[in-house]
Amino acid sequence: MPDTTAEILAFALDLADEADRISMSYFRSELGTETKGDGSLVTLADRAVEAMLRERITARFPDHAILGEEQGYSAGATAEAGRWILDPIDGTHGFARGVPVWAALIAFEQGGVVEVGVASAPALGTRWWAARGLGAYRGSLPAKGHAGDRIHVSEIGTVAESHVLYGALRYVRERWPVQADRVIQAAWRDRGYGDFWAHCLVADGTAEVMLEPTVSPWDLGALLVIVEEAGGRMTDAEGVPGIDHGYAITSNGRVHDEVLRMLREA
Repeated sequence: MPDTTAEILAFALDLADEADRISMSYFRSELGTETKGDGSLVTLADRAVEAMLRERITARFPDHAILGEEQGYSAGATAEAGRWILDPIDGTHGFARGVPVWAALIAFEQGGVVEVGVASAPALGTRWWAARGLGAYRGSLPAKGHAGDRIHVSEIGTVAESHVLYGALRYVRERWPVQADRVIQAAWRDRGYGDFWAHCLVADGTAEVMLEPTVSPWDLGALLVIVEEAGGRMTDAEGVPGIDHGYAITSNGRVHDEVLRMLREA
């Protein structure tokens, strides 16, 4: 009998526990940091966490495909079997400098729909997770029986009242040369919180908008279901949801159309 969504989630949370243990053993220690061909960094922790995740996933679900930042794509038995999407350490540049804003991102996708997502940030002592139809949650680490509080996006309805977040400002301005500044200047407050954390802040109602100018599927897989189950939206500039656009606009849903209009204006 196939595993239920709840069972997949429980397994993903167990994976996150082990990922946290490994990554914290390296944090602010000897990292063996290297620069990859695309200019991004990789550490011993990135490689060790992804290797563990792949080993455990393959042992339990040998038919499943795996897409990971460090080892690429491993095909599954069939397209229907499901796919795991992994970022062993999202925020590696900060991790390498001792900044505590980084997380293991673990997602499970089936039939083109992300069903389960976990974003575990042990240096922040916090984890976010969600499963399709079961809601989104935030809990304190170390985990105690996967207990957490259900989270929801805010009810703020205009950009003028919104807390707007963004990643590296230079890349935001490359993608939206004038439009991004228009959104930021119209906002009640803006801050440059990048990576997984900003999307999670939108999901738990702390902010209303996140402008993500350049990302890969493993950066967004886990976050998409967390945001959507919390009541928010993650789309491209045309309002199409997904993790393969190369960028993302995340919001509480209520201000989404207004933000998209501002970003599309010449």
